[in-house]
Amino acid sequence: MPQAEEQLKDRLSFQKFVQLDTHEAVPDETTICRFRQRLIACGLHEELLGLLNAQLAARGYIVKRVTLVDATLVESSRKRPAAQAAREGRAPDADASYTRKYNQSFYGYKAHVSSDGEHQLIRAAVISTASQYDGEVFAHIAPADSEVIYADKAYDTKANQAWLRARGIRNGILKKEAHHLHLTAEDWENHQQKGRVRRHSERIFAHLKKWQHYRRVRYLGLARNQLELTLKAVAYNLKRLAGILAMRSA
Repeated sequence: MPQAEEQLKDRLSFQKFVQLDTHEAVPDETTICRFRQRLIACGLHEELLGLLNAQLAARGYIVKRVTLVDATLVESSRKRPAAQAAREGRAPDADASYTRKYNQSFYGYKAHVSSDGEHQLIRAAVISTASQYDGEVFAHIAPADSEVIYADKAYDTKANQAWLRARGIRNGILKKEAHHLHLTAEDWENHQQKGRVRRHSERIFAHLKKWQHYRRVRYLGLARNQLELTLKAVAYNLKRLAGILAMRSA
């Protein structure tokens, strides 16, 4: 993290943000990396987003009525290995995997996010290997205190439907068409309505990829890349909060 060290040395605003007094030495890149490793080893990185969101919820910025669930692919930090090497676990990044999207091959990870439908704040963020089926991650990122949860048809499984029913949450998942199940005109109309709500989650991914350069992960392995995703979610929520406050004061 050479940029973190350089910015802390150069900018008083960064020193103030990390509560570094002017007489204190700026931590170097090695110190910052060790701190990151200690966060992962203690499992504390998993609590960072929750701690911030508890404060946001207490102030009414996370409403907990409408939740959006979606995922996006993020490339591995390493060059693509041969497909056979990846299947046999001989690739440099053992946790990355191949998948296909829009008939194109993709190698890396998948970032799964749930967000507040009113203010577009990230509620949970989990990273998985790229080949992970979206529906299997739903219960790990869907907040149980939601009134309704919207998601695309990749999340339309019997297990997820049962999860929602057991918690009294309205099902906003798009229906999946199958050979024995054809969607009605009413289903397609519902898809359009739900799609208008779900567009907000696409804006979150657009922000992460454009402004936080999250088209490619920085590290090897799920643990380090989970920390990266968590920190990006925290940074996104703070920036989003600043935007909300600016609109309210305008």
